[in-house]
Amino acid sequence: MKKILCFLPVLALLLCSACAGRGTGKSIAYAIDTSPATLDPQYASESGAKIVINNVFEGLVRLGPEGGIVPGIAEKWEISEDGLTYTFFLQKDTEWYCPSSFKTQYGEEFYKKFVDAKVNAEDFIFACRRAVDPAIKSPNAGRLMVIAGAADIYAGKAELSSLGVTAPDEYTLVFTLTEPCPDFLTRLTESEFMPCNADFYNAMSGRYGLTKNTLLCNGPFYLSYWDPESQITIKKNKYYAGKGEVIPLSVAITFDPNAESVSKKLSNGSLSAALLKPLSEIPEGVTVAKEIPDTVIGLAFNCSDPLLSNPDIRKALCCSVDKSLFSKSESFGKANGFIPACCYVGSDSYRSRVGSQTPNIEGSVSRAKKYWQRGLEALEISTAEVNILCPDRFDEVIRDQLQVWQKSLGITLSVSVVNGTDEEIAKAVNSGNYQAAVCALTTGEHNAVNYLAQFEDGGIFRYSDVNFAAVIRNLKASVTDDDIINGCFTAEAMILREGVFFPLMTGSSKFALNSEITGITVLDTEDTVCFINAKRFD
Repeated sequence: MKKILCFLPVLALLLCSACAGRGTGKSIAYAIDTSPATLDPQYASESGAKIVINNVFEGLVRLGPEGGIVPGIAEKWEISEDGLTYTFFLQKDTEWYCPSSFKTQYGEEFYKKFVDAKVNAEDFIFACRRAVDPAIKSPNAGRLMVIAGAADIYAGKAELSSLGVTAPDEYTLVFTLTEPCPDFLTRLTESEFMPCNADFYNAMSGRYGLTKNTLLCNGPFYLSYWDPESQITIKKNKYYAGKGEVIPLSVAITFDPNAESVSKKLSNGSLSAALLKPLSEIPEGVTVAKEIPDTVIGLAFNCSDPLLSNPDIRKALCCSVDKSLFSKSESFGKANGFIPACCYVGSDSYRSRVGSQTPNIEGSVSRAKKYWQRGLEALEISTAEVNILCPDRFDEVIRDQLQVWQKSLGITLSVSVVNGTDEEIAKAVNSGNYQAAVCALTTGEHNAVNYLAQFEDGGIFRYSDVNFAAVIRNLKASVTDDDIINGCFTAEAMILREGVFFPLMTGSSKFALNSEITGITVLDTEDTVCFINAKRFD
């Protein structure tokens, strides 16, 4: 009996150990729409790029699975009583991951220079200076404007060395802010704050982040493979010095814009997880872990089109939209604006801060007729034809809307509808090959300023307006939440009042996992996807 009693605890330990190890050390797969244009953390703006960056880089801090701030490179930090000084104390054993392929491509001497290189305070200083350097034109520069000197540097009025990011010693980093910033630690988890080794960056001669062998990583994974036509593979970094264990062996991030294809791959297990677009069917063997309110569906107008470049023509069409036609679907919510609900200013949703104040063009047949007639006169035409691209699922409702337009604007307007899949519509809109379209604006961006900035030079609407561009530039340099809210409101109002985009409905994408997968996490937007704790049970 005694021997049996002694044996049972050992057996229990072995069983617990086996259970703890289940699902670990395996490879997983994730899908994004397209290959990133760049993986340069200070320059990347696409959601897919930020997903990769979030997993191959480690900042001072990172977001935990529940959204809280956890240590990254920084072991600890102190915040001054006035909220203006943040002091970080860095780990001293964190290395840059230098793959053996560097030796083949760049030679033994180059490899030896970086294989034992440590991540230190200067890497963060260099990264922050790059992000606010006006020559770099980082789309994420606005997130650093709260740092002392950043606004003047970005405006070309001060030297990079004046930025309020300093290092008293090799492993201590100090940020000096112009005013308290409650979400500053959250900002530090974003790509623009990721470290950058100056020697490596300069050695790349303008190619940094463009290929597999032009990026030096320090995160839980490293960049192992990148074929722009098929996939990116990131592999477990055995030298990762973060607080948590990296569970999966590798992650294959494939490129597939086809929603139906992604759903099938999720169902059969060839994909571990993906963000399913609004209205995508949830296939068998798939669970929805989170819904993200990242989509606004509406009428987009190509402002470079000879007819629709006239704002009165656009406003006439918007004024005569019957919103009630688009509120019948239970799958979509009411659209309150142009900026999706997933976009934040500070720690609050922009939509919750603005509430019902968003200025939309109100329906009015008499006003629509005035706009229409004025537009025709300005263009010196008597009739006009408009082609509208429309996803198949909205064909019936848009044809009902055609009758409303015909009734409101009469025989001087001829409207035709061209149907297509979501992917076909998106491709045409992105290329500018359209007049008007019912399209979904889905974003992986959680920052309202960054969301708006993608339209600074016209974006998919080809909206060229110096005043709008000036508002966006000022927004990027804004510091306080109130200034940012006001700037976003002004930019949104211009898009809506000028009839550039008319919001009809809102939708939510669904973060879906194959039933054999656990531990892949996402927070408010797709760019926060984290694979560190992913397990596969098959």
